[in-house]
Amino acid sequence: MKNKKKSLKLLALTGSIWTLGGYGFSQVLRLGSHLVLAWLLTPQIFGLMALVKVVQQGLSMFSDVGINPSIIQNARGDDPVFLNTAWTIQVIRGAALWICSCILAWPLAALFARNDPAAWQLMYILPVSGFGAVLAGFNSTALATLNRNLQIGRITMLELASQVVSLTVMVTWALLRPTVWAMVGGVLASIVFKVVVSHLIVPGCRVKFGWDRQCVNELFKFGKWIFLSTLFTFLAMNLDKILLGNLLSLEELGIYSIALVFAKVALHVTTRLGGTVLFPVYSKFRKEPEKMISVALRAREIVLWAGGAVCISFAVVSPLFFETLWDPRYHQAGAIAQWLALYIWAMIVMLTMDRIPLALGNSRALFMANVWRCGGIVLAIGGYRIAQLPGFIMGLAIGPVIAHVYLLRHVPIERRAILIQGVRFTLGVLAYGVPAVLVTVWLREFANVWSQAMAVAVLVGLPLLVSALVVWKRIRGEFARER
Repeated sequence: MKNKKKSLKLLALTGSIWTLGGYGFSQVLRLGSHLVLAWLLTPQIFGLMALVKVVQQGLSMFSDVGINPSIIQNARGDDPVFLNTAWTIQVIRGAALWICSCILAWPLAALFARNDPAAWQLMYILPVSGFGAVLAGFNSTALATLNRNLQIGRITMLELASQVVSLTVMVTWALLRPTVWAMVGGVLASIVFKVVVSHLIVPGCRVKFGWDRQCVNELFKFGKWIFLSTLFTFLAMNLDKILLGNLLSLEELGIYSIALVFAKVALHVTTRLGGTVLFPVYSKFRKEPEKMISVALRAREIVLWAGGAVCISFAVVSPLFFETLWDPRYHQAGAIAQWLALYIWAMIVMLTMDRIPLALGNSRALFMANVWRCGGIVLAIGGYRIAQLPGFIMGLAIGPVIAHVYLLRHVPIERRAILIQGVRFTLGVLAYGVPAVLVTVWLREFANVWSQAMAVAVLVGLPLLVSALVVWKRIRGEFARER
């Protein structure tokens, strides 16, 4: 048993390293591609693609129907009959969602064209981009099996390779013909590549069409709340762009979407760790809630240190980053990203503990939390009327806070410890982050670019260094605990 626990910790640590390392490299690729594309494409194209991605992301999220979490969490997750049934449902769902995207193309184009006539292009783009849901539905369940067994290395390499394919197609296409189709083509190329490789990544692992009534019942019993939760997750993550699509021009929406992409760096690190490492580890202790909560508190602290440091760093560096390296058309994204850092941190605090009820089999709690999170949209609309875009973002940030409080009710023990942990880190992030941002604002009044860059490097380097040392110490402590 002791060797088994050591093995699990080793797998979790290895998975964390692969997740963070792979994501770091992924962000370097994304940074380079966005810098190039920003000089080749107009903000209006980015705004148009932001609306396309809202639908595309929704289709991608809905095509899962909780298949991956079900395979990870279910005791029959390695049973070929269960996997074949899950894959069949996934394929059918993908095809149905593409039909929905075709039906929605005209109404959505008409809706957003009222604010900007260029949005009529959605009528043609959405059916093409929506076909990605059909393709993604054919992804092999081998990806979920690797995740279940914490073999994160192969998954990370596949994700990076898919990204390289996507970015290569986008940049090449944009050089030859700088239109929104360059970005659509890149995404579709990535999906095709991932589908093909997913069926080859585990030798001997083959899925085929199959249908078992008992497996269907198990999948839908767990997955029905995952599906509804995914629906509200999609709304919570994209309603801002949907609403802003009717409040801002496509050019302004494009600048906002660029700021959001980079502000979400810390959030993506957290969700990657939560989905690929923390959730599978928690699921191993689903029959031992006390041990799960103990593991969760220690793991969450590590993720909060990392997420907080990245969140602070981007809030500090974003204005100089955009004004120095980006086309002048995108300079406003720096100030927007700073406000978005508050929303991103609220999301991190919530998402570092929402896997606990899910690992215990309570997918309904996750669904209801996302319903409450969507409530932030109402506050965002009121905030926009008061303070424009900053007020809108502040309203969004309240949604995850409400969802976090709700989720605490569905943690069986140690609720107070989890709450105190979140409050403690939030106060720490604000105590360092707010003064650091104010210092950079003050420096912009009289210091040159190089002086600002050195000051920013110090302000960013400190939390990153401290966070890295603390995370390393905590990880070493976890291994020492089992010796």
